[in-house]
Amino acid sequence: MSLVHVTDATRIRAGVLPDDVELCAEIWVRALEARDGTVDAEAMAERVRASFQNPIVRFAVVDSPRNGFALVESGRADPSEALLHFLAVHPGGAGSGVGRALLADAVEHATRGAFRSLTLEVRTTNVRAIEVYTRAGFVPFGGQIPHPLGGDPMQSYRLALADQAPGS
Repeated sequence: MSLVHVTDATRIRAGVLPDDVELCAEIWVRALEARDGTVDAEAMAERVRASFQNPIVRFAVVDSPRNGFALVESGRADPSEALLHFLAVHPGGAGSGVGRALLADAVEHATRGAFRSLTLEVRTTNVRAIEVYTRAGFVPFGGQIPHPLGGDPMQSYRLALADQAPGS
């Protein structure tokens, strides 16, 4: 296991396919249940599993006691953009800095990959996540879009990575 980023007690490692996929699907479902209450666990887990078929820029995992993960893909519509498709922390680790560390790791790897920007979509009611993203420099763009499985609308956010590059 190679450690790639360490902050306090948070050790971020490269995720291993396919070994870590089910762990991440479970983290995603538990995080959604904590935030939203009842969710369609199998549909949400399947969305996570299916995303690993896309071209991956970075798959990062934080192991217990504060499990979390982030998945960055290469942009589908624009190859110069990376997409932060998933970022989740198990409810037991919420507020511990794991999400911020995973976000910093995603930005670092997208920058190293020479992407022009890092984008993401977040539910408009997920205030906690929006605060983390905007503090990191992400800005909203475009209009709200419906969530693919229903629920609250989504808003896209973008971080210009040219501003993150060393020496800029």
